[in-house]
Amino acid sequence: MKRRFIKYILGVVLMSSTLVSCDLDTSPTTALEDTKVFKTTAGNEKVWTGSWVYLMETFNSLANPGYGSFLRASDAMGNDAVLNGNYGFASHYKFSAIYGKGGTNTLSWVMTYKVINNMNNIIDKIDASEGSTVDKKRIKGQALALRGFMYLHLASSYAYAIDLDPEAKIAPIYLTPTTASTQPKPLASVRELYNQSVKDLEDAYGMIPDLTAYRRGSDKFKIDQQVVLGLLSRANLYARNWEKAKKYSDLALTNNDRLMNEAEYKSGFNDAGNVEWIWGHLQTPEQNDASYQFHFLDTTSPDSYYYSFNADPHFRDLFDEGDYRKKMMYWAPNPAIKEPTDNAAGYMRYAKFKFRMPEVADIVLMRTAEIYLINAEAKAQLGDADGITKLNQLKVARGAKIINGLAGKDLLEAIYLERRKELFGEGFALVDIIRNQKAVERKPIPVGMTIPYTYEKTNKDGTVTKVTVNLKANGHNVLNFPDKSDFVANSKYYLYRITDSELNENPNI
Repeated sequence: MKRRFIKYILGVVLMSSTLVSCDLDTSPTTALEDTKVFKTTAGNEKVWTGSWVYLMETFNSLANPGYGSFLRASDAMGNDAVLNGNYGFASHYKFSAIYGKGGTNTLSWVMTYKVINNMNNIIDKIDASEGSTVDKKRIKGQALALRGFMYLHLASSYAYAIDLDPEAKIAPIYLTPTTASTQPKPLASVRELYNQSVKDLEDAYGMIPDLTAYRRGSDKFKIDQQVVLGLLSRANLYARNWEKAKKYSDLALTNNDRLMNEAEYKSGFNDAGNVEWIWGHLQTPEQNDASYQFHFLDTTSPDSYYYSFNADPHFRDLFDEGDYRKKMMYWAPNPAIKEPTDNAAGYMRYAKFKFRMPEVADIVLMRTAEIYLINAEAKAQLGDADGITKLNQLKVARGAKIINGLAGKDLLEAIYLERRKELFGEGFALVDIIRNQKAVERKPIPVGMTIPYTYEKTNKDGTVTKVTVNLKANGHNVLNFPDKSDFVANSKYYLYRITDSELNENPNI
């Protein structure tokens, strides 16, 4: 591997942070040569925490706030989010960003391998560090888990479904620290990447204790056994290892099967203290870079700025009338416009994501609802009757109608649809399209469609008048790929791409 690529994965990057949790207080350091940081378990843990902050807080541009940018890109490129304007993730919505290799695509490659290398350093050095055996085991397990999470990102974002071509060459696997003299690795297959992810996570599960006793809402960035079980459930589902996906999701639900109530669901998806959140990234007024994502996600409050991730009006039609998620979607103008006029732009606003306080909101990474859906899907694939039971338990919690008599492909399609409804805006849209070998589906709304909108206007004399205007309705306006071809399954436009720098520097590709 030549030196230019080494710059992408060499070095321990610790970023200063000031989260309330003392565990996220780190001192900045930027060089791997600062080997003294690995001499103690506390130093190794500082590397882990700094790598986490780097992963979640690093900006490539205002549209790319850390790992969350990959989640936002997945939803922007899916079926159900309608993006407005020419900023933020608009180029992803048009399928030109990832395919063009810039921005999010480059950030993904560089960030993933830098975190992997940081974890490799911890795994390599922790056993010889000063500190308790218990701490060594836990920190090593958390490093394995984070490395496994990164390999899962590569396997699920840089490759088509594993059953399309399990031997397709995707990305290199590094299991030891790199140096300037490290020889480049060849590309591993999608099967090998998934296998490595699962192995890392299974090894981690045996090392990480149940941290529930001290893992409060403000500590939900920590990887404990429940997070590892969730990641194992997710990784095995994507890899089509149905028995393992069932096994690990069963264990996860045995530990915690709580689902939030309606009031909690409507509270804004902004607080890691939510009973249903398994894993999340914490934000405070002092450390809130990742919160920038809510300027795209929050489409209903004046604290937001871009109001990008609106719902497709056809998406709302997929919900049952009693489903309270449907009531959270409604036509409205820009929230910053107090007195809209006729023909003002109207979008189907979805009040799922709302800032917790001005410009601050925690980022959700895993919820119990996802585990229900993984469990249902794995069991449906295996012909286990409990699959429909798990699906219905989630539907009941959301006020939706239960389903009866479905099995096989029909049940799977119902589960895929529920994933779209439940996980909107959380980063699963394109991943699900790819792994299930589906095509993006977008339908326009009628040309010239208007929507009546009524608001209250306060007059100079203090009286209030109700005013009704007709908003210009907006729905999907990108209905094909950049080359004007129709959306299809297994498209080249869906995948992240190896960066030009790696192609130029790695002779094994």
